[in-house]
Amino acid sequence: MHIILTGATGFSGGEVLRQALLDPDISRVTVLTRRSLGLAHPKLHEVLLQDFLDYSGLDFSDAQACIWCLGVSQAGAQEAAYIRTTFDMPLAAARAMQAANPALRFCFVSGRGADPTEQRRSLFARIKGRAEKQLALLGLPLFVFRPAYIRPTAASGPRQDFARWLAPIGSLLGLLSADNAIDCDQLARCLLDVAKHGADHGLLVNSELRAWRMR
Repeated sequence: MHIILTGATGFSGGEVLRQALLDPDISRVTVLTRRSLGLAHPKLHEVLLQDFLDYSGLDFSDAQACIWCLGVSQAGAQEAAYIRTTFDMPLAAARAMQAANPALRFCFVSGRGADPTEQRRSLFARIKGRAEKQLALLGLPLFVFRPAYIRPTAASGPRQDFARWLAPIGSLLGLLSADNAIDCDQLARCLLDVAKHGADHGLLVNSELRAWRMR
């Protein structure tokens, strides 16, 4: 199958890409990215895209799924820029992909605490929740992933973002409850499995992701 991936230069998206290129069920991975990954692979097709709101000229008709890992931390982000990345970009992409292939599965990486009612105070909860709600209204096959803290592993390598300082705490919390953390490589496996096969419900929380069994 052919999947589309965003956020491949980031922590979670990078692990999704690594696993996708090794997956015999996946024949092509189209990565939408602002800068080249510097990686050569027969399955990999890079599309350098400077405006993630404009998909004119791109053909998504033969893709079966999109895994949307593109995101930005709310820490230090201007609200307008955060909304553009977290809400406007995935909505624009989903609309373009739905127009090209209404059966395309859209796998959206949200996060624990996202609030579609937008009643919570944090910018993250409100805007991630807004994106979940508006994506659902499009009517495309949507699967929302709400991981908690995403832990680095030997397979994924270390985190490079601000959250790397939380790794010891995340590991401890993950031992206390299945709701608190997930290994990056496990999250990537879940994303790829749902991209390939779908799921029996559209909202997958952290405990479900940790217990996920591949098909």
